[in-house]
Amino acid sequence: MKILIAEDELATRLRLERYLEKMGYEPTAVENGAQAWELFQEGGYSLVLTDWMMPEMDGLELVRRIRSMNRDEYTYVIMLTSKSETSEIVEGMETGADDFVTKPFDRNELRVRVRAGERIVQLERSLAEHNLRMKSDLDSAADLQKSLLPVSSPDLEGVSFAWKFRPCDELAGDILGAFKLDEEHVGFYVADVSGHGVAAALLSVSISRMMNSTPSISSLLVQPIEGESKNRIAPPSEVLRELNRRFPMEESGGKFFTMAYGILNVRTRELQIGSAGHNPAIRVSQDQPPTLLDAEGILVGAVEDYEYEDCHVQLSPGDRLFVYSDGVVEQANPDGEQYGEERLQTQLAAGRSKSITEGVRNIEQQVVDWSGNGHLTDDLSILALEVE
Repeated sequence: MKILIAEDELATRLRLERYLEKMGYEPTAVENGAQAWELFQEGGYSLVLTDWMMPEMDGLELVRRIRSMNRDEYTYVIMLTSKSETSEIVEGMETGADDFVTKPFDRNELRVRVRAGERIVQLERSLAEHNLRMKSDLDSAADLQKSLLPVSSPDLEGVSFAWKFRPCDELAGDILGAFKLDEEHVGFYVADVSGHGVAAALLSVSISRMMNSTPSISSLLVQPIEGESKNRIAPPSEVLRELNRRFPMEESGGKFFTMAYGILNVRTRELQIGSAGHNPAIRVSQDQPPTLLDAEGILVGAVEDYEYEDCHVQLSPGDRLFVYSDGVVEQANPDGEQYGEERLQTQLAAGRSKSITEGVRNIEQQVVDWSGNGHLTDDLSILALEVE
């Protein structure tokens, strides 16, 4: 380990250098803080041993500069001082020193304090390596999660989709999807898992895997009918009921989730939508104010055998539907005021002349701006559709 020594007394400087060499370290000694600062900026020093009182730049100023420098690795600082007043030691510690050795120093005391500093540097290095590996794992998990999002709108004429997905951390508890169910129907959903982090993200991935539109006997969404070429499409209430059965809260680590799931017949424009404790979807028509769809139900996992209901709505050409997570309306500004559903409806109505993609993008930006610092306190998900 390389150690930088800043000490203006020649005899003390030579003793320190000799002792540290015998202990197996690589010391470099200079006579004041200014010289030490120049060398420190070149990098490579894990521990700094500095006198308090020195010409040109004293030890306190050297410590301040070291702590102000953005380095990948932590530098342990021991101050040499003849000061013994508690207030002076506190001043040094508050400036950024880690430890003190009183002059004239004892050789054994110096040894144990340097060894302690070395252990801390090694622990810091090990922690940084662990954090780096964990960050890499989180990035990979985030990439996997994003890969589950829709790549493009379902390939059906008569409807177009747009969406925004913005996690507040590396991993999100939100997930959304839009998919073709058959030649006349599209399905779409937004789910919001309680909490954040790995546990919430794992549950959101499980939800995404289950919301698979490939027909099969075990599919929640589309099941083949024996002896017929046509498949059966499960209504939203049935899908939510099955999710509620498969994800009881007590078996999901106390986690629960809300969800809005809808099915649109692109030929007739009839919409079925069910809600499990989710924010109400907003319908935006061309010549009417926005309206909330009356789909009610409790969150998934809370009550066994809960019976969800479907809300049936006849959409008109040009109608838009917005489904979103609570991270949109519950985002607070610096004064603690939430963005709110009323403000969201106003902005959706004002953006009616823009494309659906622009409308979704604008809502995302407005919520980010509303936060005041660009940092969202919850995941943000918005999924919108427009019928032709």
